[in-house]
Amino acid sequence: MFSVEGFTITLSRGDTGSIKIIADTDYEFASTDRALFSIKNGSGEVVKQQAFALDANNAFVVTFFNSDTDSLPPGEFSWDVRYVINPYYDSNGNIVDGNQVITPRRPMTMQILQVVGEV
Repeated sequence: MFSVEGFTITLSRGDTGSIKIIADTDYEFASTDRALFSIKNGSGEVVKQQAFALDANNAFVVTFFNSDTDSLPPGEFSWDVRYVINPYYDSNGNIVDGNQVITPRRPMTMQILQVVGEV
């Protein structure tokens, strides 16, 4: 199961799906700027994070693969998007900061459901 209602994402562990996110800001992004999509557990620990380039419409697509959620326990998580202006990278290529970070919304809800039955 994969569904998006409002700002709540619901998916079964190990399921797949994609959502398109359009920047909720009036900022004009440069080609080097990045959207940083994060999923956090109830303690606020990041369990998945990925950076995306924005297209000409200030949008990007997040795709959930089986491996992204099959190890997560069922329950409630949060997700958010931050826009990193002129990002700084560590030696592994991960974004660690930027000239400016725009957080347009509070964290939103993600529900991970237990798989029922077999495929």
